[in-house]
Amino acid sequence: MNEELKKQLKKIEQEYPLVPHTHAGRLYSMVRRMNKEKELNIPIGFRSGFAISVKTGKSTNKMTESEWNDFYKSLSKELSDGYPDLFERIFSK
Repeated sequence: MNEELKKQLKKIEQEYPLVPHTHAGRLYSMVRRMNKEKELNIPIGFRSGFAISVKTGKSTNKMTESEWNDFYKSLSKELSDGYPDLFERIFSK
């Protein structure tokens, strides 16, 4: 590996570090929040708009009830499949 490539890789590593827990943390945080909003019967318009569905293009506080429920189920399944320990923290009460 030449010196210029080493410098470029080092710069990328410093300026754009890979953070392996980011996806798990965001997914856990959103499912946990949505679960509590649903539990408390918070009207959708007042729920967090943090997550945006790729399918609908809408944030969670702009969805219909059906869209919100489908999205919540999808995120919950993704959390369960990919990070079962985090899923258990939310749903094993």
